[in-house]
Amino acid sequence: MVGGGPAGLSAALTLQKESVSCLVIDYRQENSFKPGESLAPGANFIMAQLGLDGIPISGYHHQYVGNNVVWGDTTPRERYFLNEPYGNGLHLNRIVFENQLFESANDRGITILQQYRIKEISETTDRIFIECLSPSGDCIVIETDFILDCSGRSGIVAKKLGIKRTTLDHLASYHFMITQPDAVLNGMTYIESVEDGWWYMAPVHDNKTVVNFMSDTDLHTIRPDFFEEWLSQKLSETLHFSSLISKDAFNTLIHTGIKTATTSFLDIPGGNRWLAVGDALCSYDPLTSFGITNALTSGHAAAKAIQGLIQGNATAASDYLSGQMHLFNKSVTMLQNQYRQEQRWTNEPFWKRRL
Repeated sequence: MVGGGPAGLSAALTLQKESVSCLVIDYRQENSFKPGESLAPGANFIMAQLGLDGIPISGYHHQYVGNNVVWGDTTPRERYFLNEPYGNGLHLNRIVFENQLFESANDRGITILQQYRIKEISETTDRIFIECLSPSGDCIVIETDFILDCSGRSGIVAKKLGIKRTTLDHLASYHFMITQPDAVLNGMTYIESVEDGWWYMAPVHDNKTVVNFMSDTDLHTIRPDFFEEWLSQKLSETLHFSSLISKDAFNTLIHTGIKTATTSFLDIPGGNRWLAVGDALCSYDPLTSFGITNALTSGHAAAKAIQGLIQGNATAASDYLSGQMHLFNKSVTMLQNQYRQEQRWTNEPFWKRRL
């Protein structure tokens, strides 16, 4: 597995359970901030399959009980997860969550090479070789039967193999974190559409709330020294969102930044000895709330495909890719239907592109 996030570790945990020898190459910096924080209720099922039942009840994460949405008109509408077969979701402490995945993999004897960088990838008819640089700069070559590209939107393996990516939009997250009591949001994710995008916020941990303004990057020109003031100005344009954030919150913003959130997919999602997984294969609009759940489920599915290949199922890899692309296409259709429910700004560029 190239990538030690949710997709890579899900795949590794699945392979280890099936007694398939595996190795994780993790190039990321430890404890880096990520604005994604919501885990939909359906993720409880895959976490149980991975033997991660303890994470939801570990006390490090908050219950995600539903959504409060302003979309299509000015009326807030609440939807709770009361009828979900897998219960509530989670508002994650993302750093703790990924550390819990790492510790679970480590405890089960899975080898993880941390902060190793991929230099080259080459293959013969029956093997594939990964040339890596260790944290100290030493070059090592790993010989393997198969690679799973679990490296997120960066798609490291695909890039090394010269494979291009198709991007369907210019969406980005303009994000920041504030300090305010968890009781303000009370376990809910809040979403509100505006004329040039949409907002969402959710409680995460230790009386922290993450706030995201989702919009297309080509619609905004922002000076770095004006970013926080620009965020405050954009927030003031909301009808309901601004009332949930105190004016003093902008005096102590945490983790401000801009992160790509495009919907995209690899033009060639796999080969004879490799498969793309999670965001490396298909990246989803955050409105779907499918990002982290998809990473876990696709990692599990890709590992099952490798097990199938080992057992002589010649179509296991192609079946996996067909299933993943079916889910992606279904998600894009659902996403289009969701965006079309907002008809107040049909002539504005952001919405015109999505209607």
